[in-house]
Amino acid sequence: MPDSALGTDLNPNKTVGLKLPIGRDKLNDFSLTKTSLEQAEFNLKTLLQTYIGERPMQPTFGSRLRELCFEQQTAELPGKIEEEIRRAVSEWLDYIKIQEVETLTEEGDLNQIFVQIKYNTILNSDTMSEITLNATGAY
Repeated sequence: MPDSALGTDLNPNKTVGLKLPIGRDKLNDFSLTKTSLEQAEFNLKTLLQTYIGERPMQPTFGSRLRELCFEQQTAELPGKIEEEIRRAVSEWLDYIKIQEVETLTEEGDLNQIFVQIKYNTILNSDTMSEITLNATGAY
């Protein structure tokens, strides 16, 4: 019988998945995630930074986040960004529950848009997590 997600999270000898970008760690050929919450973060980043149509065998996987960054910056743009994030997550990562999406720009640089996402998972609903992505795809 498979372990529960909580059982896996509490077992220091178990891993959940791969960290992205793929790289080595001290013990393994690939860096690994140890908890479902850590894996959820990598899954969320991957989903939102993948263009729709980019992934072979799953042409609808991804989001239009980077595409939206080329639209005019109007009062409606943050709403469009939030709607796209919620759409993609509900379709592909329904175990992640988005609590808040905030669109940010750096003062003096309107060419970069950052998205701050606060979320939790159904596996760990008491813990709120947060990521900030450069929506334009720049690193």
